Amino acid sequence: MTPCSRLSGILCVAVLAASQTTAQAVLSPEQLRELAGQAVLQGQARLAYDLSGALVDRDDEDLNAHLIRSRAARDLGRNDDALIHARRAWTLSETEEVRYASALAVAQALSSSGRRTAAQLWLRRAVQIAPNDALKARAAEDYRYVRRRNPWATALRFSVSPSSNINNGSRNETSELFGLPFEFALEGEARALSGVEISAGVSTRYRLVETQRKRTDLVFGLSHRTYALSDEAKDIAPDADGADFATSSVFVGLQETYSLPGGKAQLGWDARLGSTWYGGDLLLRYNRLGASYRRIAGETGLFNLSVSREGQLGQGTREDAIVWSASMGYGLALGNGDQLSLSTSLATSDSDADYLDYTQRSISASYGLADPVGPARLEFGISLSDKHHDRSGLTTDGRDERTLKASVTAALPEMELYGFIPTITFNAERTDANIDLYETDNYGIQLGIRSAF
Repeated sequence: MTPCSRLSGILCVAVLAASQTTAQAVLSPEQLRELAGQAVLQGQARLAYDLSGALVDRDDEDLNAHLIRSRAARDLGRNDDALIHARRAWTLSETEEVRYASALAVAQALSSSGRRTAAQLWLRRAVQIAPNDALKARAAEDYRYVRRRNPWATALRFSVSPSSNINNGSRNETSELFGLPFEFALEGEARALSGVEISAGVSTRYRLVETQRKRTDLVFGLSHRTYALSDEAKDIAPDADGADFATSSVFVGLQETYSLPGGKAQLGWDARLGSTWYGGDLLLRYNRLGASYRRIAGETGLFNLSVSREGQLGQGTREDAIVWSASMGYGLALGNGDQLSLSTSLATSDSDADYLDYTQRSISASYGLADPVGPARLEFGISLSDKHHDRSGLTTDGRDERTLKASVTAALPEMELYGFIPTITFNAERTDANIDLYETDNYGIQLGIRSAF
């Protein structure tokens, strides 16, 4: 019978704390390991650290001793030591259960030392190797906790999208212009060109200030989108290259959010400076100032309202423009767990260029199913927009466009990898216009990824 079986846990720890040297000499490694584990669980970090140290000195491949010493070191504020022993436990781990525990220990040590982004990566590793759903859920919850405390938040985006119209070209082969009673043939890049869109981007937030009532963030974003033309597109436009339609953008900004009295509403503002390139050439620089309002509505609803002003400084032959936009939306979680959202928006652009001077209105809706259909979680989206240009260089009646978009997204949780889920989105878009040149169709498939938590 061991000493710990004859005394209560706390009394045992107290007695042995007074005679650590005797305990280490009398107890077997198994008994010493058990005592060290009890000590760390009962908040006796110093005793647990010393006892586990004796075990590590005896056998550097004592995995459990390294785990106990890592936890005790973290409780003592010795975060470097905690990380050393957690990493050592990881290298000694052979089973899923132990590898999972070691990954959590590394993540906890990193988070305690302020390296929360690295901790999040290790928690994703823990999610991946978790031996059961309960432990997986625990690691995911730890990830959310660390993310909330991390001043840095980074999101990566990548997608591959085969498309029937990468250049937004006309679906027609001919067009009537200026009201003349005959048609002009549309050739080359004026026609819809099919191909594959490859898109990647990164956005980063650094939290400068956080209190109960206020958050201040510095934000940065970078994105690039390029294309590969199909053989059919190359036949239609032999001189075109996918990079001719490539777009890139970069921005830096500052944003603040304020919690209003009552705890149900937030008011925010943001300011950004950015640049956009098209076909490798600088297209415009812009400055944007916006404001937003969000409020919890009922038990499961969320109302949001935003307005912004963007000043665009055209480069090269592009004209300057000022764009005002406003949007309003409402999201709701239904009783069966499905998600419904509705939104409407209005944008006006003022410019000396006919194609940049317009008013656009749109409405959209989306619906997400809580229960999977087969292996997929489905989301449906639809939007309708109307765009009006008072002036057009191709007709005396101005220019009008009506666009209908529909999409179905299938997320595949059974294929989750390190907390990321692959997605497949089917898109369909059709634009009708009073000028044949601007009538377009676009059908495509987008392959992407999203975080599960």
